[in-house]
Amino acid sequence: MENFEYLAGSTRPPFTLAEIIIFLTVIYLFMGPGGNWQILLAVLLLIYWFALMAGKLWPPPKFDFPKTPLIRKSSSPNTPTKANFIWSPEYKVGFWWYFPPVKKYVLIHHRAIEERILTEDDFIKPTPLRDQDLALVHGRAYLWRLYLLSITPLCFLNGENPISFKILKKLKVVCGGTYLACKIALEQQMGMNLGGGFHHAFACHEEGFCHLNDMSIAIRKLQTERLINRAMIIDCDLHQGNGTASIFESDETVFTFSIHQDDLYPYPKQYSNCDISLLRNQRVDDKRYLEELKILPTLIQEHRPDLIIYLAGADPFQYDRLGGFLLTKQGLKDRDAYVLRVCAEVDIPTAIVLGGGYAPNIDDIVEIHLNTIRVVHKLLKADV
Repeated sequence: MENFEYLAGSTRPPFTLAEIIIFLTVIYLFMGPGGNWQILLAVLLLIYWFALMAGKLWPPPKFDFPKTPLIRKSSSPNTPTKANFIWSPEYKVGFWWYFPPVKKYVLIHHRAIEERILTEDDFIKPTPLRDQDLALVHGRAYLWRLYLLSITPLCFLNGENPISFKILKKLKVVCGGTYLACKIALEQQMGMNLGGGFHHAFACHEEGFCHLNDMSIAIRKLQTERLINRAMIIDCDLHQGNGTASIFESDETVFTFSIHQDDLYPYPKQYSNCDISLLRNQRVDDKRYLEELKILPTLIQEHRPDLIIYLAGADPFQYDRLGGFLLTKQGLKDRDAYVLRVCAEVDIPTAIVLGGGYAPNIDDIVEIHLNTIRVVHKLLKADV
């Protein structure tokens, strides 16, 4: 009964049109005339359909909050690394038709070194998270489906979320990067992953180019390891963080904040603990956006998190292809500076992830993310 209650409580229709078409196609292939290739195709589609249904009917994992006390931060001056920035060459992987500008991950690292904002000593490479870490957030059936898609031609049926074995491997590395950024933040007050921010991924399905919710996985893993009790996500991407809002919907230990364009994907929205929903016709510029963020000190004081994850999306930019906000590059830099100073002033460890950005000129996207790095680097130097 629990499975059907989960399905009934979902904001998605029980079955999509594509799933119905696939099922009817399977019946036609089995019943119609044809050779071995037709039976083989029918079996393959049937396996895929069952995987889809298993992901829907198998509810997301229930997180049992550990009862043991927190592990105290080490007083030793010898921290594991002096690097605060996480990046891997594996971050750039994608299909040729993949819409997100994955090339930016290489360009950001290259320009940060080239412009001497950072050196190679400032970077550390992450290791991929294990399936048991992913299963702290994502349903087992859903993870099996991702593997099935990644090793078969069925990946072409996955709409806006194509997947391959290389992409899945990359995603696990990026999730490891966000987790590592959080660990470094707990040790050194601030850590930044030059990737991540996959806030549209739900526990049992993918959405919006997001398959694995790296921020949610990192929080759950840190809670399991007893490094944190409470966490907060400050989501400043243009799109609402519907996946993280759904995952932590009934969890009082994680506070989700999202400031986003309301008349824009995703539809329908999920309820964050605090949503600031703005419209295109409100002409949201630098001044208006920063004014809205002034609620953050109060929210942080009320929730008292042990860790904050800040999603510094580049898509509120005035020339973004998908959005309607009017923020300039300087306005986005001021946004980063304000959010991170607020976190620093109350002495809460903060991990930063990049999120989206879809300006027609990739150099604009890279420059916006570089400005975030500049702000983080400046604050780290001031703290030395």
